[in-house]
Amino acid sequence: MTGFRIIMPELPEIETVRRVVGPQVEGRTFVSVRAADNRILANTDPPGLSERLTGRTVVSVGRRGKALLLYDDLGGHTVIRFGMTGQLYVCPPNTAEERHTHEVFPLDDGMELRYVDPRRFGHIWHFRRDEEDTSGIRGLGLEPDDPGLDAGYLKDRLGRRSITVKEGLLDQTVVAGIGNIWSDEMLFEAGICPLTPCRDLTDGQFEDLAHVIPDIISFAIGKNAVSREEYLEGRGRRYYDIGYLRAYGHEGDPCPRCGKTFVRDTAGGRGTCWCPGCQRR
Repeated sequence: MTGFRIIMPELPEIETVRRVVGPQVEGRTFVSVRAADNRILANTDPPGLSERLTGRTVVSVGRRGKALLLYDDLGGHTVIRFGMTGQLYVCPPNTAEERHTHEVFPLDDGMELRYVDPRRFGHIWHFRRDEEDTSGIRGLGLEPDDPGLDAGYLKDRLGRRSITVKEGLLDQTVVAGIGNIWSDEMLFEAGICPLTPCRDLTDGQFEDLAHVIPDIISFAIGKNAVSREEYLEGRGRRYYDIGYLRAYGHEGDPCPRCGKTFVRDTAGGRGTCWCPGCQRR
């Protein structure tokens, strides 16, 4: 498996967006807002989003789990969740507008911030300083690189649960930002079968998970590194490059570690790929 596939962007992919788009919009002011699709806007409508953001300056761009956050000069913030096919990029105004371009934010330097989403599973919220954030980010668990994410934390949050470890890694209230792809990679690296109930994990396996979670995320972020020019050329799809994955999507292929054939199972309604030689049940 090489090249590009449409995937559900997870933490590393959204971090790529932040690192490329962030420096292009920080310090810039929204001159206007052209919002065309009510289905994308979660807590306002197109005129409302324009009223909220026109004249606002982006102070900083952050990320929480799989969500991108744009903080403005009045203490408000915009939350962008990309769904499966969301794209966000900055381009000159004379750039041909892609089909499924739902939101356009002209900036005071003459450039435009555009949000494109063919399947329209993504959402955008804006919260003023005194408004409660209802986007879901308040209930997220620790970030993978949080120093508090250790074996004790994982055992406390998962050790008494009967769900599979695959489902446990997908629980955003435990660790934020992990999805189907990177959970497969983490479990392969740790040598843990994804079908193992969390309550059956050993102390050593919790230790292994606490080590591989930040390591795999850091590896993925590094692999996703892309220049501003390459990112724009791909119209914000550059995070779909997953040709370097070792487990996810490799059902029927030989394991790169032991040579046995990867199999595909289902855990909590989600597909999972694993090696019966390296990840014994």
